[in-house]
Amino acid sequence: MISHLHRRPRRGRALLALVCGATLTASCQSLEVSNPNTPDVGAVFGSGQNLEAALLGSWRAFWGVAQGARTNATYPVKQLSILANEMTSADVADALSAVTAEPRFAIDNRNQGGWTNRKPWYDLYESMASAREAYQAMAEQGLKVGVVNAATPDGADTQRSRVFAKFMIGVNTIYLGLLFDQAYLTDEKTNPSTFVYELKPYQQVTENGIRILREAIDEARAARNFTLPANLINGQTYTRDELIRIMHSYIIRARVYSARTPQERAAVNWGQVLAQLDSGIVARNFAQQADLTIGASVSTYYQYSYLQTNGRTNTRLIGPADTSGEYQRWLARPLGERAQITIITPDRRIHAASGPTAAGTRFAFLPTQSMSTTNGTYMHSRYRSVRYLVPPLNNYHQTGLITTMSVDEMKYIRAEALIRLNRPAEALALINPTRIAAGLPAVTVAGPPNDRACVPKRDNGTCGDLFDALQYEKRIDLFPTEAIIGFADARGWGKLISGTPLHFPVHGRELELLGFPYYTFGGGGVGSAP
Repeated sequence: MISHLHRRPRRGRALLALVCGATLTASCQSLEVSNPNTPDVGAVFGSGQNLEAALLGSWRAFWGVAQGARTNATYPVKQLSILANEMTSADVADALSAVTAEPRFAIDNRNQGGWTNRKPWYDLYESMASAREAYQAMAEQGLKVGVVNAATPDGADTQRSRVFAKFMIGVNTIYLGLLFDQAYLTDEKTNPSTFVYELKPYQQVTENGIRILREAIDEARAARNFTLPANLINGQTYTRDELIRIMHSYIIRARVYSARTPQERAAVNWGQVLAQLDSGIVARNFAQQADLTIGASVSTYYQYSYLQTNGRTNTRLIGPADTSGEYQRWLARPLGERAQITIITPDRRIHAASGPTAAGTRFAFLPTQSMSTTNGTYMHSRYRSVRYLVPPLNNYHQTGLITTMSVDEMKYIRAEALIRLNRPAEALALINPTRIAAGLPAVTVAGPPNDRACVPKRDNGTCGDLFDALQYEKRIDLFPTEAIIGFADARGWGKLISGTPLHFPVHGRELELLGFPYYTFGGGGVGSAP
């Protein structure tokens, strides 16, 4: 893997995203500071209420990257999902067709408005900056949060706020490692006034995030019992012990999803992952209640899963379920001859038993085509997800409970760990329940029954094995949960279309600002899927 490591040895030239805390607006991400010396953070916040507002802003900035919310909400969730072959789009106006296009294009990293990698870069650092400044106000300036009395002389909610601040710093760091080839190493002690802008490879970034979350877990265990207020992660209250489990699950994501190739995925310490899964979420999903009046609480990712105009379900997502051979014939055609196809399958999530045009439990057939033909019909699909399509308003993404990490996700990671540790028989009970519920026969250690009704089939038409069945089940069953899951899995399983970027480059605006040389990924060049 070729890495582009850059260092800016000159001190004092700070990107405003690194000092863009609760006192500044999101628009600051495009500016540069001539005087990076920040005021005393304790004086800036002034009160525990202001500090908690900063933590709320930190959470909402992170949510915007994970689910698609706030300014330029569609980035990067739509692009990740399209690159992962979950969704497809022929939308010319929104430039999504350029992401869907085959052969794959390299990321245009000279485009100053290239929000695919610009939004996550600046928003993740903005989220971290707010959390870091809040943490420093408590740890270094002695700011107290909540009631101060003889029983809680440090402030009733100070420990809770410190843990949550460190959680946000750790999880944002992990996402930088999952999405980008390199990033800056920061933590709760970083001082923007003296920070040296040195980019480190994603492996170090991810490990830094894991370290921070481990420290946050230790700090949480040493703290008094607490419950996060319902106005933080909107509409949900999580106890201290639940937050600890959530942090463990983000560490699991970091270890599994940071792999860029099948070789790296296979080299994951699966024994360590399997052991930690018992400490992760096991009973309750990690979710936020969407609210029409709070734009930062919604999910563009969920919304695009059930669109039928400028976004639909990718044929490659549900194609392995086809038992008629049409999917393999579609793959064999030249791009210019591909068009929408109809899937015939015993999987009742795709269509009902009454026929291939009858809606399944998770996907529905669309009888008409509204997608553009400007860039080719190979981008077209007949399907959309109906998992969260709730009539009559069809606005679950703005009003429903948005799960961003699920117990089922951890279940499928456990199944993968068992298979990779040569314990496949133990994985069967994790894979079969959803198959059987969908009308498919149970798998054995040899995989699905090898007959004409085999699901899933490989691209060459042969019946898949147990690992193929796991991959299919996870992709179908979890869609949509969070876009990073499908992209990271497709990357680590070697399922990306050739030429797809394996990760994002540091945004061109950042490179130009700090004098780093231009680079990019994808299109068959460096950092492309083979």
